[in-house]
Parts: sequence; structure tokens; C-alpha cells
Amino acid sequence: MTTFQHPLYPFTGTWRNVNGHQMHALDEGRGDAVIMLHGNPTWSFYFRDLVLGLRGTHRVIAPDHIGCGLSEKPDEKNYEYTLRRRVDDLAALIEQADVRGRITLLMHDWGGMIGMAYAARFPDKIGRLVFLNTAAFHLPKTKKLPRTLWLCRKTPLGDFFIRDTGLFTSVLARWAVCRPMAQSVREAYLLPYRAPQDRTALLQFVQDIPLEPGDPSYNLVSEVQAQLPAFRQTPTLILWGDRDFVFDQHFLAEWRKFLPSAEVHRFPNAGHYVLEDAGAEILPLVRDFFQRHPPRA
Repeated sequence: MTTFQHPLYPFTGTWRNVNGHQMHALDEGRGDAVIMLHGNPTWSFYFRDLVLGLRGTHRVIAPDHIGCGLSEKPDEKNYEYTLRRRVDDLAALIEQADVRGRITLLMHDWGGMIGMAYAARFPDKIGRLVFLNTAAFHLPKTKKLPRTLWLCRKTPLGDFFIRDTGLFTSVLARWAVCRPMAQSVREAYLLPYRAPQDRTALLQFVQDIPLEPGDPSYNLVSEVQAQLPAFRQTPTLILWGDRDFVFDQHFLAEWRKFLPSAEVHRFPNAGHYVLEDAGAEILPLVRDFFQRHPPRA
């Protein structure tokens, strides 16, 4: 088990055996549960300021997906890096953590797909939804997958760019923000992914992007997309960095279509890592939203 001491990450995490692998998670505070789900190639460090800002009033749980952050990093032979397995792991974690009452899901990037697949499986457990530049549906018809992601998904360049060299993590630490990260912040993002064997999950996330029937996760995404209208009455907050090069306005338009009652706040000078660019604005919006929409019993 990896430990991480950093002034920006002043937490004592927990490790749980989740479906045979050690999963690291922050578990801070008491009260209504807020589950924070990161994407690729980040980890629970992404949510550090929200955890600090909410743990006084809520129980905040921020796991590192298997293969990510401080969690165990198995190879492809010992772990099935698929969306369905991610949802199974999340369900097991929530059960082991003895989470009571209705859950708030706060999701970014791949976390949206994982979280909403869980929500579709257990709709009665969901009290509120918060989306940060993410999706839980197929690629919009008006949007093409960025060529860099297509090359990483479809060609040997993926192994080189993501796993062999680690360029994927270091480049995103620059491209995914509008305001340059402090060196200490950038180093913290990269720390869990220093060696090629630490970056298997990052490659597998890209390769699991479902684009067409026959892709391993395509049918599950179809099922979740079909169930999104069932959450139209669930209090929903969308916090959107307008300068995201992947989850752009095409994706936001889809969210507005599926969840027309959602409260939307856009940040014109924020990129994909919207919490890094606009975190100081986002925390009070989240607090206010939670206060106005207490989870039903």
C-alpha cells in the first residue's frame, strides 16, 4: 500500500479489499454521504479542496479506482479493466463503507460514466447528482473523438504515449487547465504514475472508450443512457469548464437534453480540470446546492 504525504493532501486514507484488490479511498467527515469519482488520468488528489471544504458537514468518500492513485495497480492479466468492473468495485466499496441514506454522486471525466452506471443499478440510493465535465452517454453525433485519443485507442501509439513514456499524464497536466498549475500540484498529479507498470489503468481507460457496437462497454453505456431520463427529478448540478478540449459544448448540450431541469454553471476560463481553474468558485456553489436540496430520507 502506497502512502502519500503532501501539504496539499492532508488526509489519512483507508484501504479496503474490493473484489480481491486493495482500493484506496479518502473517507472524511460525517453526515450525508458525498461520493467523489475521478477520471483518467487523475486520482482523489483532484478533489482535495472539495474534501476539505465539505468534510465539516458531510461524509466525503473519494476512492482511487483500481490501478489509479494510491490503489493497487494490477496488470491486465489480474484485473478486468472495463466499465462494468469499475461499477462492481464502486458498489462493493459503498457496501463495505456502510454508507447510510441517499448518496450524492460528484463525478468528473470517466467518473460520470462509472457513477451513473452505479446510479442506474441502484436508483433508490441516489439523492443528488453533480457533474464536472463528464458524460454518461455515447459520444454525441455532433462530436468526433479527438484525434489524439483515437490514435491512443486504436494504434500502438497508445502504449508509447500513455504507458511507456507517461507523456499522457504530463501533457494533460498542462493542456487540461487554463491557468498553469504550480509545480507542486503538477508533481502531485504525476506521482502515482511514475513507472510504466503504474500506468496500465490509464491506457486501459482510453482503450475502453465505447465507440461502436461490439466494444466491451458499449452495451452498458447504452443501458445507462436509456435510463438517464429517470433522474430528471433528482436534484442535479452541472459545473462546466467551457475550454475543455474533450468534454465540450456538444456534451453539455446532451446533458441539457437528458436532464433539462439541471442547474448549470459555466466557467468560460476553465478547462477539463475545472476544479483547478475554478475551484474557489465551485465550492460555494456546491455548498449552496446541497443546502437547497437536502437528500430525501
